[in-house]
Amino acid sequence: MLDKFVKTFYLFFIIMICIRSNAYAYIDPGTGSFIIQSILAIGGAIVFYLGYPIRLLKNIYIKIFKKKLKSSESTVNKLKK
Repeated sequence: MLDKFVKTFYLFFIIMICIRSNAYAYIDPGTGSFIIQSILAIGGAIVFYLGYPIRLLKNIYIKIFKKKLKSSESTVNKLKK
């Protein structure tokens, strides 16, 4: 069953490659700027969305290692005395 589907797909693909026609279409400047604007909006949304969790994880990381740093500094200060 799957073999028949694959053969049909390949046949359809070869026919689509062999039969071609001209598109007579273009992308005007308005469409190009809309595409660029959409890409920038998606990128900005991703940065904005991931900004808060990254900041949260960074603060947790700093809190954990700040305690270790304080304890190691106090032992160093005790050794200096």
